[in-house]
Formats: sequence, structure tokens, C-alpha cells
Amino acid sequence: MTDRPAGLPEIAITAAAIRCSLGLDRGSVLDAMLGGKVGIDEAPGIEGVFLDEPGRRPHAAQAMPTGSPRSDRAEKELNACITSALAEARLLPGVVEELRGRGLRVETVFGTTLGGMRHLGAAFRTDSDDEYARTLTGTLNRDCLVGTGLQLGGSSISAACASGVSALSLAATSLLLDEADVVVAIAYDPISEFSYAGFDCLRLVAPGPLRPFSADREGMRVGEGYAAFVLERGDDAEARGAVPLGRLLGWGAASDAHHLTQPAPDGRGAARAIRDALVGTPDLVLAHATSTPANDAAEYASLSATLGSSMAGVPVTALKSRIGHTLAAAGAVELGVALAAMERGVIPPAANAEPDRESFPDLDLVVEPRSATIDRCLVVSLGFGGADAAISVESASAEERRSSRFPWRESDEVVVTGVGRLVPDRASETESATHRLEDDRFDGLDQPRAVRRLARFARLVRAVGRIAVLDAGLGEEEIRESSAFVGTRFGAAEYTLSYYRELISGGLGAGNPLHFAESVPNIGSAQLSLGLGIEGFTLSTSGTRMSGFEAMHLARRQLVSGQADRAIVAVAEEADETVRGVLQRLGLLDDRPVAEGAVAFVLERRSVAEAAGREAKAMIGATRIRWPEDLGWRPASAAIRELAKTTGLEIRGRAADGVRSSSGDRLIERAVSRAAVAGDLVERHSVGPMLDLAETIVEAGSRACLARDECGGAAIVEVQSI
Repeated sequence: MTDRPAGLPEIAITAAAIRCSLGLDRGSVLDAMLGGKVGIDEAPGIEGVFLDEPGRRPHAAQAMPTGSPRSDRAEKELNACITSALAEARLLPGVVEELRGRGLRVETVFGTTLGGMRHLGAAFRTDSDDEYARTLTGTLNRDCLVGTGLQLGGSSISAACASGVSALSLAATSLLLDEADVVVAIAYDPISEFSYAGFDCLRLVAPGPLRPFSADREGMRVGEGYAAFVLERGDDAEARGAVPLGRLLGWGAASDAHHLTQPAPDGRGAARAIRDALVGTPDLVLAHATSTPANDAAEYASLSATLGSSMAGVPVTALKSRIGHTLAAAGAVELGVALAAMERGVIPPAANAEPDRESFPDLDLVVEPRSATIDRCLVVSLGFGGADAAISVESASAEERRSSRFPWRESDEVVVTGVGRLVPDRASETESATHRLEDDRFDGLDQPRAVRRLARFARLVRAVGRIAVLDAGLGEEEIRESSAFVGTRFGAAEYTLSYYRELISGGLGAGNPLHFAESVPNIGSAQLSLGLGIEGFTLSTSGTRMSGFEAMHLARRQLVSGQADRAIVAVAEEADETVRGVLQRLGLLDDRPVAEGAVAFVLERRSVAEAAGREAKAMIGATRIRWPEDLGWRPASAAIRELAKTTGLEIRGRAADGVRSSSGDRLIERAVSRAAVAGDLVERHSVGPMLDLAETIVEAGSRACLARDECGGAAIVEVQSI
């Protein structure tokens, strides 16, 4: 971490819209907190019931308005939140469209742990094609952006409950690389039976009030939250007359590589993330503070390790005790409250807390509203799979401004030093509707006891990652310092479907904890981290056919900017008969069989690979993603054509003429994939484009590989021979 290099711009926050159980904007949420309110009560928006206890109703922190458990809750709430953020940033739809027509580059990035999961529950109950069509995040993203003036899509990332903070850091990276002019960073998770029952079956839900950092703390409560931030370079914001609310000072992210659902007791991953994010001593820390015994103890250890002797003088607040754990939205919603607190000069207190002085002797936990000058704050977010993230923000009104300390180094080229492929032999892909790998293909790639009960998807990711690092010749320390990016369209489909069937048939108390833990959207990056011992930044992308290319895109940005020396990028898909049948019902798949498989790459900064004496197989050039301007097949086709024009290389991949409409369906364009790629006669979902990329690299060619999705998005990765 170094001070912001000369010429690197400041990153301004020009809008911050939030919605949670205590209000629909940051000011009203802060008022409610200062008034002592706790937004945790009966949650009618949760779909299921406790069949074994008819009188029991689920309690959670449901965002207003209450209402019935509609499946499109996320789209409705997100659209309102995004619209509010754009209005605050003076980017109303007509203005956005005009500025984009003049060349303004606008991106959107979503952080979520649930995505369209509510639609999956509705689909199981109604057997509705419309509900099945809405289950993927690509569809949800598109629908919530209609009418905003933005392109109808954005990458969906999941770093579990660190997703919101991670989305903000990815947005800032795009701006610093001058690959966008405005980025809307969005974090959300709706109230859902999926998450409520999952945490309940893991026995993490508190029976009573949440008591952060208290001796009698018992657990967490699920919350609902939505947040949308507009980020711009400081000079650009000033030039168009935007009024900054604050600016980013620094951020950090790391992985514990310890356990899927438990934090490392010493808080080592969180400490690394906090250390990278800190810019001097903050005036306020917004702790993750789920009120679970293990989490609060590990977080205190990380704060103590990083703040040292100054810790006793730094106020800490724990807002989940009032608004529940809003999952992917947690860090973003809490940052919105922090910006309001900066504006007012008052710290919102934790609820129901009496700090455990024996366990947390240096903790200054705020339990009553406290007047204070808050120029700088630190937000900490910790998630399943050991995904840890932190971000520092400075108030726009700070009298003494500190220099930003971004995790940044001189730009460098990105090369591929390792390739891993794990797919069924094409000669065997003949009669069966689904093709799986023979079990002996996994021999020697993992510990049998460690993977015995894992989802097939997790086993594929771990195994192909091992193949790639062996191909690159990485040592244990090099692997440990790497980042991990994993893409998938459907993730752990078998376990996810099994878990949901359990909830539908047996009620909220019937979920299998293993099926839940292995179904979370960041399971790929979490298991890659656990399997290989990766302790760098980890995240997953999901919900589109081009998720692997989205992972490559984000990894390339991280390496070019010097935020990491290397990244392991993987993509995997299961071959699930239920998924295949649904896709055929929707007109998204013909009679071809579906094959499981996985592909992985080791990407490195060129200078790092050369210093280690590793031979580069190819260089990754530009990576780009494009989303349509409007609904329908024509805008989708136009987006692919415009993307194709951005490269001078020969294009390899699923051709633009594969996108066509059979019905004009507004829910999802029925684009039928044609088996026109290298004689590939099976459907591989997001693995297909990455397999094209691997073959291009192995052949030492210079080509641009193309991937596209039925929701209209397209992505391109340029490969240049060395």
C-alpha cells in the first residue's frame, strides 16, 4: 500500500441511496437509530413457514413497505434505490442518456448473495415459466435497470457478506484505470426463506435481541437491504457540478482460507483487509458485528491487531443490532448510514449491548447517541468462506484532508502462465442427456476426505484450480498470495435445488445445513480458497453464460492496477437434468446434451512471472463487457455488434447471429444456442466460452474470444501470442 501516486485521481461518492428496515433513505435510517428504534420484527415477506411449529412466525429485519411475499421484491426495491441514487447525483434518465450519447462511459456492478433466489421458490410452488426465467441474476439485473437510463445489465459478484464493500472497490478500480467515467455500485439482498432457513439450520439465528460484543450474545438476525452508490473521479464530478458526499481513501480484501462458515479465530484475513484500507486512525469504525460468538471475537482480534494502542480511543458501532444482517448489502447500507452520520456529526449507537470488558477490554462500543466530528470512517465486512473486506471513506467537509492510499502500483501487462481443463472426453459425449466426468479424473487433485460431502460444483472448481497451478509451477507461498475469481452460470445446482425442495416440502426448519452452505453464490471462490490455501481477494461472478469472462475481466483489472501479483480464474458448471429441462421449456436449449466441466487459468503480472522464471503462454489484452440499451433482441444484437467492433483481432466464439427472438418475451429473450463452435455438440454453459479461450491460448494464437448471454450481454477477451 502506497500513497496515491501523482496523477491518480480521487474517487468521489456523489450519491448514496439505501433502503432497509428502518427507512428508505440514509437520513431517515439515521433518525430512527438515534431515536432508539430496532427494525427487527415479524417478517411477512419471508415466503415459507415452520410446518412443525404452526404458531411460530419468522422474525427478521424486513425493509419497508411490508406487504406480501412477492417474488419480484428485489427488482422493485432495487429500481427505487437506483433511481434515488441517480437523482441525487443529478443523473436523471434523460441526462444519463444524453451524456452517454456524448461518450460518457457508465458501468454498473452488483453485489449480492441471493440474486433471483426468491423466483426459484416461486417457480417450485407455481411451476411457472416466467418465474424460472427470472431466477438468474442476469435477468434480475436487467429488469431492475429498466427506466434508469443505464445499460440493462451489470456484473453480479458475490464475496458473501463482503459483497457490498467489494462492489465499491471494483467500481473504484474501473475509474482509476480510466475504463469508465461513472460507476453505479449496487448491493442488495431481499428478505428470503432461503437465507432465513439457512442461517437457522446452522443455528446462528438468535432467539432474542441481538447483543453485539456482549458476553451473552447468541447470534444474528437476517435483514433486508438495498444500496446504490454513484462513484466518479473527483475532477469529473466537479466539472459537471455534482456535489460529493465523501471520497474513498482506501480499501482492502483478503480471505481467511480457514473454514466455509466460521471465521479464523485470530481474525487474520480481516486484519489484512483492514490494514490495507486504513489511512491513519479513523474517527469511527462500523464493525461487522453479527453478534455471533465466533464472529465478534475474531473481529475484535483483527481490530486490535491493526489499530494497536489507538484502539481504545476509536468509537465502534454495531448497526446490525438494529437493522439485522443485510447480507451482501451490509457494508454498503452501513456506509450510507455513516455518510449521514458524518453530515450530522453524531454516531448512531448499537442496540441491546453491554460490552464484555473481559473479552474486549479496549473496545469503545457506542451504546448511546454520541456527538462527534467524523471526518473519516472505516467499514468492515466479513463473510462466508472467509471473504473479508474493508473500506475507508473521508467526509467531503473534512477540514484536514488525507491523501488516499489505494492498493496501487505501476501498470503492467497480464500474462497466462497456467491452464487447467477438466471436461469429459468429447468422444464420450454421445447418447446421454448429461455428461459427467469419470471419478478417476479427480484422483490426486484433492484430499478425498475434504471433498467427500462437497457439491459437485465445488469439487470441479478445486480440482481444476489445482491443475492450473501445477501447470504454472506455483509454490505454496505464491498460491497463498494469489487472488481467486470464479465464474458460473448455475453454481451448485444439485445442492441448491435439493435445499429448496426441502424448504418447500418441510418448511423453514427443514433445510439441510450442508446443502445451504454449499449453495451460497460465492461457494466457488470460497472453495477454491479453502482447497488451495488462497488468502488474497476472492469473489465469484454468476448468473450469465459469460460469467467466466466477467471473472477474467475483473481479474485483469486487479492485476493491471497492481492490486495483486497473480490471480487464479476458474469457471465450472454441473450437468443437472432439472436445469436442462427448464432451459428446454424456456426455449433456451435445443436437444443437445449438457456436459459438466471446469476451466482455470493462472494470470500474472508480466514482471512477476519473468522474475520467477515462468514462461508465459499468452498475453491477455483488452477485456470488455457490453449490455443492451433496451429490452428485446434487436438491442441485444446491437450490443454484440458494437462490442465486436472494438477489437481488430479475429473473433472466436458464439456468434452474434445466435441471438434471435422467438416470441418477443419481455422476461427473457429466447436465444437458442447453436452448436457452431469448433464442432462442440454439447451445451457447457459458462464453461464453453472459457474452453474456447483455453484452446486459443494453448494454440498460441492471437484472437478475441466472444461470449454472450441470453439476457443480451456480451463479453470479449483478447488473447495475444507471445
